[in-house]
Amino acid sequence: MHLKAATIASLLLLTTTASSQPLNLDFDQGVESWRVVVDGVMGGRSTGRVTQQETGILTFSGNLSLENNGGFSQIRKNIDEGALTDQDGLELVVRGDGRTYQFDIRTSNVRLMAGGYQLKFDTTDGEWTTIQLPFDEFRLYSFGRKVPNPPALDISKIESIGVTLADYNTGEFEIEFDSIRSYNTSTITATKAPSHSITSADQTVIDVARAAGLNTLIDLIDLAEIELPNNENLTVFAPTEEAFSKLPAETVKYLTAPEGKDTLRSILTYHIVPNTTRSSDLLNIRSLPTLNGQSLSVSLNNSITIAGASVKATDIPFNQGVVHVIDSVLIPESQSILDIAINSDQLSTLVAAVQAAGIEDQLSSENGPWTVFAPANSAFASLPDGVLDSLLKSSNRAALIDTLGLHLVPGRISSNELLINKKARTFFGHTIDFTLRDGQLAVQDAKILKADIQASNGVIHIIDSVITKSRPKQQSQTQLSSTQLNSQIMNIYELAVERGVPLFNMGQHRACASIYEVAIESVLALAPNALDPNTTDRLMLALSEASTKNNWSDRAWIYRRALDDMIRNFRSISQAHTRG
Repeated sequence: MHLKAATIASLLLLTTTASSQPLNLDFDQGVESWRVVVDGVMGGRSTGRVTQQETGILTFSGNLSLENNGGFSQIRKNIDEGALTDQDGLELVVRGDGRTYQFDIRTSNVRLMAGGYQLKFDTTDGEWTTIQLPFDEFRLYSFGRKVPNPPALDISKIESIGVTLADYNTGEFEIEFDSIRSYNTSTITATKAPSHSITSADQTVIDVARAAGLNTLIDLIDLAEIELPNNENLTVFAPTEEAFSKLPAETVKYLTAPEGKDTLRSILTYHIVPNTTRSSDLLNIRSLPTLNGQSLSVSLNNSITIAGASVKATDIPFNQGVVHVIDSVLIPESQSILDIAINSDQLSTLVAAVQAAGIEDQLSSENGPWTVFAPANSAFASLPDGVLDSLLKSSNRAALIDTLGLHLVPGRISSNELLINKKARTFFGHTIDFTLRDGQLAVQDAKILKADIQASNGVIHIIDSVITKSRPKQQSQTQLSSTQLNSQIMNIYELAVERGVPLFNMGQHRACASIYEVAIESVLALAPNALDPNTTDRLMLALSEASTKNNWSDRAWIYRRALDDMIRNFRSISQAHTRG
């Protein structure tokens, strides 16, 4: 598949131009212009009424009766002739009662008794649904019968629109309209955010893209192998075609090549936010999580900007939420946590500690996501004399790993989530607390100097001191009872398996192996003189054997079998003590 730069604009669902919509009925100014027509004109007894029980919502309700050859209730509104020229159809945002209604169009060049161009549409009981009605699917009817050899619908001659219930099912009915808008497959423009969350069991993202003629989008979603969350609302930040045209040709070529698939997927998901976030919500938000995992910054100066991109149009509805149009393509961070630390003047001591501990792989781009509370150089410098030098000695690698582990939390936690969460479990299962100290965010006793540094595999928060106390004081290692020791080792094992297995199953063998290796090192550091000699030998043998393997899958299995043998050994010893 060969794609030009201009067609890449279809990447993110919808784009827009600056033109205005010829028809945009959002009912903010009331519903007085709508009139009711019922079968009473022919002796029937159906009823109908138009009300506005909620601002911005038109409600059409009544009772359908088949008595005296009746059976329809209709609302209708005149529009300016020519208003729909060059449009491709109408889009309704409705909440119905599960019944089938029909949309009616009347033109100045075809006037029939009890007739017009009609197209039926279904509603879902109690659910807001977006429905598109293409003009080329309307057919001419008179007294409920299709007119043979009818003239084609002349869009430029449309003079009135309406909605009719005539499904031959008697009883009460009610349908609500949030908006009625015309659309053009090449132009979709935002004018008003729907008053309600819009969901639809019938229209998927692909359906919407296909209806809008965005065939490249379908190809690119397939190319990137992205699966959007089913039945969940989303917010999409869609760059304009002009924004995409600014991408260098070599970038476009790379994104659409097999080797660029991961980058394409990363860019696509970086523009999609879980949940529906309308323009009014953006006024009170400073960051947004994305399906990519990284967060988007939200700024308010003279206007709203998303990660530096200006918002040009807002609140365009689609079946899973809304689209906001932006003037730039958002590019996620491609550097890993380790890369960012290496390139930071503030984190050179941390890098030295990570290298001394031999856990560089754990912070590389293949592993994560992690939240790293990174002590600045000044934080290490403030440690008591000799502490840092001691930690960096090869003989103290286990203690260094244990200390660094206090600064590493699985998953991404942005700064605005810290106080909400209040605490988190570190890599080795210790608990660290998040508080406010002198008006600054803090983790344990360390204040956060700089927050939310995005990385490809996590987020970094720079702190002003090294975390050394994450839990209440415990007995020394020599005083640990066998029960306490086994409990702590079991916790390490369970955490390692819990975090390693999903990574291995996703093909991230290197990440899994790193987790198992650190778990073994932690067990050996916990109580080197209290472990069963067979257990110590088994774990040391695994570390030695794995170091000879270049295949990360092989390394992971060597570490995992050693950890499993360790647990079996503990259980057999425990059972022997119980029998004794």
